[in-house]
Amino acid sequence: MQGNNTMDMTPDDIAVILEAIEKMDCAVVEVSVGDVRIAVRRRGAPEAPLAEAVSAPLASAGSVARVAAAAAPAAPAVDTRELDRWLAAEAAGQALVIRAPMLGTFYRAKAPGEPAFVEVGGAVRKGATVALMEAMKLFHSLLADSDGTVAAIFADNGQMVEYDQPVLAIARAA
Repeated sequence: MQGNNTMDMTPDDIAVILEAIEKMDCAVVEVSVGDVRIAVRRRGAPEAPLAEAVSAPLASAGSVARVAAAAAPAAPAVDTRELDRWLAAEAAGQALVIRAPMLGTFYRAKAPGEPAFVEVGGAVRKGATVALMEAMKLFHSLLADSDGTVAAIFADNGQMVEYDQPVLAIARAA
């Protein structure tokens, strides 16, 4: 990138950013570098306004490498066999899989340094807050729809998640 206070992006700079976005597991991504804004919505993504799915505003001294690093997926490798097992248990009425109600950031605790709302193996009551979702500076509580035991947590604290992405599984109480 060139320039003093403004950012001139070359086609190669844009290609690097788009390549980083392509590797992400997000339906909607927005990256800002100086005055340049790149917004990408994958086919099949919900028709909501572009949210701050991944926002990487950088000062003019920033580099494309920093944009690519900021756009790197924060998602942990989810054990798909475990997820499939809990989705099957949900279909059989034995579990509840809580999904993200929107594109946003998943939080396990009320604030940094606070204990998590729930831990794997912990009991949960119907109506209890199990996590928070943040979208556009608004927080929404994710609630347990039944009594049970937290069986799995599929998202990390502070992770960007997509609409309808499974984030937590609860084994229903007998």
